[in-house]
Amino acid sequence: MKPIFIIALILFQSLSVTNASEVFTKMTYLGTNQKTILNPEAATEHQFEIEVFNLDELSNIEAEVTKNLPKDPVEAERIADERMGSLDKTKAMRLFKGVALLIEWDIKKLPAFVFGEGQYVIYGVTDTAIAINRYVNSRKRK
Repeated sequence: MKPIFIIALILFQSLSVTNASEVFTKMTYLGTNQKTILNPEAATEHQFEIEVFNLDELSNIEAEVTKNLPKDPVEAERIADERMGSLDKTKAMRLFKGVALLIEWDIKKLPAFVFGEGQYVIYGVTDTAIAINRYVNSRKRK
C-alpha cells in the first residue's frame, strides 16, 4: 500500500496551478464505467486538449486479474501474480493520476468535466460538446 500512496503523492505534487484569469485550453473528463465520455472529438474541434480518466479502472483491473481463477488457492495466487505482472503499467499510473486530480480539485461527484487545472467544473454531463458549450457560455457572461 505504501508504494501506491507514494506514487499518488508524487503525481499530486507534480500537478501545476494556472492563473484563474486565463482562458483554458485544457480539459479533463473524470468518469466511470457507467458514465463514459461521449463525443470526445468535440474537444479537438474546439482547440481543447482533453485527458480522460475512468475512475472505475481499479475495479476493472481487479476483475481482469481475478477472472476465472481456479479454486486451489496456491494455483490461484500464482495465476493472479502472473496476471499482475503483465498488467499495463501506464494504465495503472493513469488510474492514480485520475484519483490524485479528483482529490486536488475536490471533485464532489462524477462525471465531471474540469477546465484548466480545476478552476471550472461541470458536473453530470458526459457529452463533450455540451460541456464545452456551457464553459464557453459562462466565459461570455464574465
